[in-house]
Amino acid sequence: MTVTKITSAFMVGSLLLASYSVSAEAGNDNEWEFSLAPLFLWGMGINGTSTVGPSTSDLELEFKDLFENLEAVFTVHFEAQKGDWSFFAEYQYSSIDPEAELPTGETVGISFKNTMAELGAAYRFSEMVSTDWEVLYGIRYTKQELGVGGLPSPPLPVDSINVDEDWVDGFVGGRVKTRFAENWSFIGRGDIGAGGSDLVWNLVGMFDYRFKNWGSVFFGYKILDYDYDNDKSGADRYAYDASQQGPLAGLNFYW
Repeated sequence: MTVTKITSAFMVGSLLLASYSVSAEAGNDNEWEFSLAPLFLWGMGINGTSTVGPSTSDLELEFKDLFENLEAVFTVHFEAQKGDWSFFAEYQYSSIDPEAELPTGETVGISFKNTMAELGAAYRFSEMVSTDWEVLYGIRYTKQELGVGGLPSPPLPVDSINVDEDWVDGFVGGRVKTRFAENWSFIGRGDIGAGGSDLVWNLVGMFDYRFKNWGSVFFGYKILDYDYDNDKSGADRYAYDASQQGPLAGLNFYW
């Protein structure tokens, strides 16, 4: 399957199935239950390094800086559950446009676009009173577009740099859902994977408050860490070794 076909499948899947939802009340195991979290907010900061060609630079974008440089963001999560099985997906697009100062004092503009789509399944292997334990697995597609403009040329040979990379990783992990008070639940998830990346791991912890049968609000924290290298040489090399993390919050709808 080509990357284009994988991308298309993920786009369609993310509109039909997407993740991070939990029902505070158990339903009939023979019926499907659905939930949708459209346009949830992940205040993603970035910390790590990026390598373009022979040059490696630090990436340090704090949570507060994100809102100052945010150009666009779109996210959606949805989950379909029947009995012990859940099928989930996630789609996120963000575009930031910060500026950076070179050692020589010149200011350059940076454009960083990040697309992530995820599709997978979870199986509940244990149910203890008010806590469910699940194993999960799936695939995650990542696309990054990095552009640097306004470089001083000369002395540099070019006045701009543009990189466009995408890759697919498989992952396995677990999820726990526990109802600790009336209308309140905690959801924790961890997974690890590889494929296009040398290593990628993901941690999520969040609280969910079910205020009506049809809706809830959630908030928590998410970390997604990549160690990616396209293993090319010279000007074609691109590597991304960074952690994307920050608080998240949103609204779930159930039916």
